[in-house]
Amino acid sequence: MPINATGMQELERKLHRLRRFNKDHRVANKALMAGARILRDEMERLAPKSPYPKEHLAEHVIIGEIIEGRIRVSYHKDFFYGKFLEWGTSKMEKQPWMEVAYHNVKQKVLEAMAHVYREELRKAL
Repeated sequence: MPINATGMQELERKLHRLRRFNKDHRVANKALMAGARILRDEMERLAPKSPYPKEHLAEHVIIGEIIEGRIRVSYHKDFFYGKFLEWGTSKMEKQPWMEVAYHNVKQKVLEAMAHVYREELRKAL
């Protein structure tokens, strides 16, 4: 008794598109940037600010380049004191803001990244 299958060509086309989608780093980079923006915004919100009218650390939280599937969200090198605020020194109590920001938004970051993947996968198929 022969089996009559329909839609195999369509399935084959979708599997081929899925294979290309899986190898496309642009989608992964887009998802990383979406998550990085959320983290950067939270870090800017939580960064300690002085009462003096000058440039503040919060204004210089940056998103780095994507290298080997990783992205760095940190402060500009001219604002190196960000690490002293985060961890404290022998003469200053810590004022954590980077780690707190990460924990505040880690679920939102994952959701944003998943959303990008879902949308791009929907477009691809």
